[in-house]
Amino acid sequence: MLVIALVLLNMVKIITQPDRGVVITLGKYNKTLTPGFHLIAPFISHVIRVSTAQTPVDLDEQIVITKDNAEISVKISLKYHVTNIEDFVFKNEDSVRSMTQDTRASLRGIIGNKELNEVLNGTEEINQALFSGLSDVTAGYGLNVDRVNIDSVNPSKDIQDSMNKLLKATRERDAAIATAEGKSKSITLENEANNQALLATNTAQNTALVNSAKAKATAIHTEADAQAYQVAKLDAALKLSSQNYFISQNIAAFKELAKSDANTVIMPNSTIDSLGTIPAIAKAFQATKA
Repeated sequence: MLVIALVLLNMVKIITQPDRGVVITLGKYNKTLTPGFHLIAPFISHVIRVSTAQTPVDLDEQIVITKDNAEISVKISLKYHVTNIEDFVFKNEDSVRSMTQDTRASLRGIIGNKELNEVLNGTEEINQALFSGLSDVTAGYGLNVDRVNIDSVNPSKDIQDSMNKLLKATRERDAAIATAEGKSKSITLENEANNQALLATNTAQNTALVNSAKAKATAIHTEADAQAYQVAKLDAALKLSSQNYFISQNIAAFKELAKSDANTVIMPNSTIDSLGTIPAIAKAFQATKA
């Protein structure tokens, strides 16, 4: 019974998904087993299990020198899956280790041709270049690299200190520029406000002067109209007055002159003639002539 049990244990093989089983008989490849129940030759055959599922691998940090001699520490992770069982098992003693070595070598070559700033700002480009280079190399290992990702890029401490100082100086410069631009904008806005206020004041003053001039002109025009109206009324009244009114005025003026100390009064002939029409004065002139 013990012998039968040992035989069955060596004959019966169950392969679970997503694994494959590589049967080695007398040291030589025999066949590949798919998931399920299988019987193999006991004692002379054994099975190597290979997973075909996608497998993640985290590589240790790697020190790399850039083109401008900057020392940086890079950490990479990748994912792969087995595409050819026979090549994976027989063509390379350790396909995963070979893939890891090729990844490190490719990374050194790519970063070595770039300067520090290009590395820090171009990780996606490096990922693509690394993935493209590994796809051709690892095909001979019976596996395929599905994804490569640079997890971190850390410059050396000296470089980090220099970068921090540069970053601080850049921030201080940007802050100073922003402050200066703010002040300049504030001054510009203040000048514009002052100019607008001055323009508004000048406009108001000009409007006030124009309105004052118009008011004065209107007043003068009104006064002139009043004087013209008064003269016209007086002229009309004079035209309606009788000749005796003017004679009466001449007599009144003559009386005033007679009261003065003057012995001689010079009068126009027309005035004398008009006085002669008054009876009392006409008699006086006649007595004087007699």
